[in-house]
Amino acid sequence: MRHHVTSETRLVSTGARLLRRFFDLEDPHGWAEYHCVEEAAGTLWIHCHSPRWGLPNLEFVGVPADMRGYAHQLMFEIIAHGRAGHALAPDCDIEGIFSAPLQNFRQMATLRRTDHDDPDHFGMVRIVDWTQSADSGFPRRLFAAHIMAWVEYTEDPAQKEAMCRRSLAIFPGYFLDMAAGADIVPRKVDLTDLQFRANLSAYLSLAHALFDQGRGKEGIGYLRQAIARCPGWACAYRHHLLNAYRARDRYIDFWREADIERICGDLRPANTTGPMPAPPRTAKRKPKARTRKRSA
Repeated sequence: MRHHVTSETRLVSTGARLLRRFFDLEDPHGWAEYHCVEEAAGTLWIHCHSPRWGLPNLEFVGVPADMRGYAHQLMFEIIAHGRAGHALAPDCDIEGIFSAPLQNFRQMATLRRTDHDDPDHFGMVRIVDWTQSADSGFPRRLFAAHIMAWVEYTEDPAQKEAMCRRSLAIFPGYFLDMAAGADIVPRKVDLTDLQFRANLSAYLSLAHALFDQGRGKEGIGYLRQAIARCPGWACAYRHHLLNAYRARDRYIDFWREADIERICGDLRPANTTGPMPAPPRTAKRKPKARTRKRSA
């Protein structure tokens, strides 16, 4: 699809690219043309031309207008991922930390070759959701995870709420099998699988944002949604909370009193119910050996 290149089309101006080349030869910002073009549906086609280091030209399609900045960030990070030695080729899966360094899940996507009908864009590699086809369009799970990775760096509860709601609007998550997440270790949690399939972090972070704004009743509603989507995780997480914390507050009280099986019965689709996973076992502490005092 041919398009005019103007100051509105370019995501990074020529001057900014040259400046970045001068100060950092390894910065992806300086070594490609990044274009943003409006599609017929009002969404955006964001793509790059001629990145350095033998990497392919990448593209996102179907990007909502308010996701333009996020798409920009993700494309740079995926190019940097390829620059670090990871394969960026058609039919290749990629997985990594593409957003915030302290996120507790990895982001996943798949690359597919697309052949546009003009020589300037022939042979581009489209970024789509994990295992999806080239015609699947906008990678909603990838973008939902990208937003959630940045939520933890947002201090304002109202802004955090808005970001979580946007993430859920993009990808509300699936109801997982009853045992999903039952084997997690909460202290060393890796939410990659649960985030990828259920957008779990969005429900949890939104609940916390609402609690912080004094809207606990709404927050409990999103905790119930998180439980219904990932009952196995909920059993393991509640077990951890009740063993690790003795303080009483509305959040802990909710988990202490929550009937996970009943919540699943209320909120899960009928064809996704099943037996609850067995509760985790609490490791018994060995009693300390008593030493007998010696008499003088």
